[in-house]
Amino acid sequence: MNSSTKSFILFSLGLVLIIANVAQAEEKSATLDLSKLVIKVCDATATERAKCMDIMRSNPKMLSAKNIVQLSQAILELGISKGKEGQKFLKELAKKSKSPALEQCAGFDYDGVVGSFKSALGEIKEDPMTANYDAKVASDGPDTCDRGLESEKIVNPAITELNKEIRLLSGIAFAATNFIPNKI
Repeated sequence: MNSSTKSFILFSLGLVLIIANVAQAEEKSATLDLSKLVIKVCDATATERAKCMDIMRSNPKMLSAKNIVQLSQAILELGISKGKEGQKFLKELAKKSKSPALEQCAGFDYDGVVGSFKSALGEIKEDPMTANYDAKVASDGPDTCDRGLESEKIVNPAITELNKEIRLLSGIAFAATNFIPNKI
């Protein structure tokens, strides 16, 4: 091997190492930026910051998100899951009580919760502004449910907690999707 061939090989290896280090540094930077973004998202939930951070830390999909879109998707998926679980719980209660307010909560109100989270998830890449709006209106279901229960003078701490949790997830999803650029 002549000296120019050796030089070329060493130069090529050097470039590969530099590119690999730059890529690794960018990945670390993206992770750091995402953790800063998680803090910003939770800060945007104001009084519920600690609960938001607990949710983020306890969810493997959120912890492994590589960017704000993946983080938002994980939050919305959790919202869908919790909305479905809540709806199932409310339907069981409605069967037992025959309360029109509980039937509305279990039906129309929580259909809206699940539908809004699903719609936001579906729009997240195509139309982030619509996804942001849909994430926000997911909280309409718990609000309407609370008003209906109040009108029938129904007090149930489990339903109150469920509605608070869904409102919080809606707020977190709204804050997260608000950070997605309009054009992805």
